[in-house]
Amino acid sequence: LLHEKTYNTSDFKNINLKEYIDDQDSKLKNLIGLRAGITFKSTVEDDITLSIEIITPLLLVVDELTMNSIKHAFPEDWPDKTITKTFRKIDDNTGELIIKDNGVGIDKTKKDMKHSLGCEIIKNLTKQLDGNISYLDVENGTGFRLLFPLTMEHTISK
Repeated sequence: LLHEKTYNTSDFKNINLKEYIDDQDSKLKNLIGLRAGITFKSTVEDDITLSIEIITPLLLVVDELTMNSIKHAFPEDWPDKTITKTFRKIDDNTGELIIKDNGVGIDKTKKDMKHSLGCEIIKNLTKQLDGNISYLDVENGTGFRLLFPLTMEHTISK
């Protein structure tokens, strides 16, 4: 999706996050959601634009967390399967992603994010982003909070 959307652009510094997340939700709904009965709800502040070096690992984290929810959160007979993503600016330098599902949740004793390939990928991409990811206490399901920089010192200049 990232490659497809950036292929015909020359502006790699101001990529609109909302467009990417809306497209991701649409593609996931068509590929998985309709069949599995999963609803994707995303909210992105309209003015979040990111460079390619930030949006690439960010979208990979989002994809990995979303796929984890799709694969593990919802038994076949689970009612109202929903995955929500909320992106906002905390301040001029920091963005926040909250991603949650309303599924079965995870074993609270296994919250150390080090026992699977997916968790390793998420941790490494978060490090690449100079971000910080943590579990959220949610009433139902599983939730994560990712804080990430909106710009990087080594951001591309053109």
